[in-house]
Amino acid sequence: MWTVLRRSLVNKLNSIQTVIMYHINILTTGFASPNGIAFLFPFIVFQRELRDAGVKIRFFKGADKPRLSDCDVLFVESRFYSHRWARDGDERVLAEISNLAAKVPIVWFDISDSTGWLQPQVLPFVRYYCKSQLYKDLTLYMKPQYGNRIWTDYYFRTRSIQDLCPAKPRIVTEQESLRKLRLSWNSGIADYRLFGPQIMALRQFFPLNFLFQIPQHFTSPKKERSIPKSCRMGLSYERDSVAYQRKQIHDILESEMDTEKLSRHAYFVEMRNTRLVVSPFGFGEITLKDFEATLCGATLLKPDMSHMVTWPNLFRKDETMISHAWDLSDFEEKCSEAIECPGKLVELATAAQNEYRKALSRDQSKTEFCSRVLSIINDTIPSD
Repeated sequence: MWTVLRRSLVNKLNSIQTVIMYHINILTTGFASPNGIAFLFPFIVFQRELRDAGVKIRFFKGADKPRLSDCDVLFVESRFYSHRWARDGDERVLAEISNLAAKVPIVWFDISDSTGWLQPQVLPFVRYYCKSQLYKDLTLYMKPQYGNRIWTDYYFRTRSIQDLCPAKPRIVTEQESLRKLRLSWNSGIADYRLFGPQIMALRQFFPLNFLFQIPQHFTSPKKERSIPKSCRMGLSYERDSVAYQRKQIHDILESEMDTEKLSRHAYFVEMRNTRLVVSPFGFGEITLKDFEATLCGATLLKPDMSHMVTWPNLFRKDETMISHAWDLSDFEEKCSEAIECPGKLVELATAAQNEYRKALSRDQSKTEFCSRVLSIINDTIPSD
C-alpha cells in the first residue's frame, strides 16, 4: 500500500512544472508620452502571459524608491533621465545609474524614435542596451553621422543640408560595447484605433489596466477605396536635416493634394478610403501613421528601410510595403506604379495586416514579446 502511495506522490510531483519567477522592476516616467505608452503597453496587456512565463513586473516612477533594486533585473526607460542630462549634467546622472548598477543588473531601454540616436554614455553601466530598431550593421554606431541619423547624414553629404545647431555626435567608442545592443520592440504594440491614443493616455491618471485594449478590428484592404493616395504630415521640425525629406515630398505632391494634418476622425475616414499612404521619416524611420494606416487597410509607401531591423516588422520591401529612394528620384514613378496596380496594393496591405495581427495576438505574444523579455532576462542574470 505504501509503495503504491509513494509512486502516486512521485508521479504527481514529477508532473508539476516548476516555473522560476523573475521579479522585474521598471523605472519609467509612466504613461506620459506616446513612446512611453508604447513601451509599457505590452507589459500591461500581456501581463498574464508574462506571469505564465515566470515574469512578474512592477512599475516605479522614482529612482529613490527603497524597493527599486529589490528585483532580479531593473529595466530603465531612457526617458526617465531625458530631462536630467542637461539639468544635472552627465557626471551626476551617470553616478546615480552607476550606484543602481552596483545593486542590481540594469537593462536600458532606449525608446527614442531614430535607429541611429544612441546614449552611449550609459553603456559601461548596463548589461544590455535595447532599442526599438537597430542598424543591421552595428558598426555604424561607431561612425559619426550628421544629426545622429543615417538619413540626415545622407542629406548633409548629398544636399549640404545643415542644422542651425548641429547635434553632438553620439558614437560607440569600443567595439566590444556593440555586443550590448539588442533589439526590443517598436511602438506598434499599442492601441492606434480612432480613440486609442486618448484612452491610453488616461492610464497616466487612472491606474486601470482595462483601459489598455489590443486592437481587434482591421479594415479590410479589399474594401472599395475612392482615394488613390494620401499624405498627411507635419513639416515643422527644429532641425532642417530632419524636415528636409518631408518638405521635398510636400513640394512634389503640392500640386495634386493637400498634405496638411486633419482632425483624427477625418484622418481615419480618409485612410479607410485610401489605397496608398505616403509615410516619410519623421524624428525616426517609423511613425505612428504606419500602424494607423495598416489598421485601416492602406498600403504604405516609405523611404527605403533596408538599413535597419525592427519588430513588429511591417516594413519589408515589396512584401508588406512599397519603398522609394532617399533622393526621391523614383518617388513619382513608385506612386504611379502603385496606383496602376490596385491588386498588388491589396496584397501588400493584407500581408502587413497579417504580420500586425500576429504581433498583437495573445498566442503570438507568448512566442514573440514574452520570449524577447525572457531572453533579455536570462542573458542578463549571471548563471550559477
